Amino acid sequence: MKKRYLALAMGTALTAALVAGCGSGTGSTSDSASGTSGEETNQEAESGVKEITMWYQENASMIPAFDQRVADFNEEYAGQYHLTIEYIPRGSSYAYEDKVNSAASAGILPDLLSLDGPNLSNYAANGIIIPITDYVSEESKEDMLPSTILQNTYQNDLYAVSFNEAVSLFFYNKDVFEAHGFRIPASMDEAYTLDEVYEMAKEVATPEMAGIKIIMNKGEGLIYGLSPLFDSAGAPLISEDGTKTEGYINSDKAVEVATSLQRFFTENLANIDPTPTEFQDGKAAMWIAGNTGQIPQFEDFPDLNWGASWLPRVGENMVSNCGSWTLGISKDCKDPDAAYVALEFMTNTESTRLYGEVGGYPPARKSAYEDNTQWDEYPYNIAKEQLFEAAVPRPKTPVYTVLTSKYAEALLDIFTGSDPKESLDAVAAYVDEEYARFVDSMQ
Repeated sequence: MKKRYLALAMGTALTAALVAGCGSGTGSTSDSASGTSGEETNQEAESGVKEITMWYQENASMIPAFDQRVADFNEEYAGQYHLTIEYIPRGSSYAYEDKVNSAASAGILPDLLSLDGPNLSNYAANGIIIPITDYVSEESKEDMLPSTILQNTYQNDLYAVSFNEAVSLFFYNKDVFEAHGFRIPASMDEAYTLDEVYEMAKEVATPEMAGIKIIMNKGEGLIYGLSPLFDSAGAPLISEDGTKTEGYINSDKAVEVATSLQRFFTENLANIDPTPTEFQDGKAAMWIAGNTGQIPQFEDFPDLNWGASWLPRVGENMVSNCGSWTLGISKDCKDPDAAYVALEFMTNTESTRLYGEVGGYPPARKSAYEDNTQWDEYPYNIAKEQLFEAAVPRPKTPVYTVLTSKYAEALLDIFTGSDPKESLDAVAAYVDEEYARFVDSMQ
């Protein structure tokens, strides 16, 4: 029953998000990093070497770092363990998850399974990955960023360890801000309010330049980029135990936030279909969503004079987004003890620091920030402060794939003029019905 519900949830989310063109390739296997052929691998297995397999998304920017750490692991544990990594094409938002779903149904998952953090509750509830609480030492757990522990915990058990983190910043065009005399926050306590951002957008918007870019993408980017505003307003999208959205995603406060966001679009201050480089091309004065990996790419736009600040807030306290890819042990793993040796290595301080250096993502361990000057310098220091002080994971629920797609649908409807209350009521009813189906499937 568990596998059947997982397939249903994924399919529903795909349909709701209008996702097309899913990748169906088998991916590429990296064994060259260890310098062993398939025949040699078989010989190692016969001689007592424990084979460990791992899947990770085919993220081109990160593959060199993962190949390096696989090679390092195989060198350090030569004669004991041998790790092989396979890169699975992600294609659309859920192509990777479709591949996992199919393998889970067939009982052929790898020993170590990478997953996007928000999907952890789904994987854990459906038995796709197993608890690792007993494997993780207190010292290791203490070194993890609190945001990753929250993300990777389901019903009081830890199910995964993060490779890295992710976080957005509030980017702005310095030339525009200087011309209008806008204040620049000096601390997180002085972060812009959403109302202040609205007033600035009204002042600077022209037919040639949007006041702000709000939509990062029309799928997962909406809940990733905008749910912190709801959390900041004291309007979480779901109950703390992940079982109910009624009274949360459609609360009075949530409706107020959605209405505040709506005016950016109904007053032509933001585009419903922004180009990928709208801000970089000087076609938007502000950008409420992005990530630290974007910063080096600004070098490709020499005419852009940009600055960065803390994310806007609605309530008294600023809330930051967070959450990225993480690593767990699959239900099909025959030797979890051996698999955890590799899991610990691939997520240790040296690994997460390397992932940050190669891909631009914040490290997932506190120790990786020590003697790491990049994250003490502007604007990376702002991202670091948000993660350490204000990060809140996306909603944790077994029906996350449904929630995120329906939430995105509702916001896009609201941005194009629908009634915020009616749209959010519809999301609450749909998601809670899906959760009830999940509960029934587990009986």
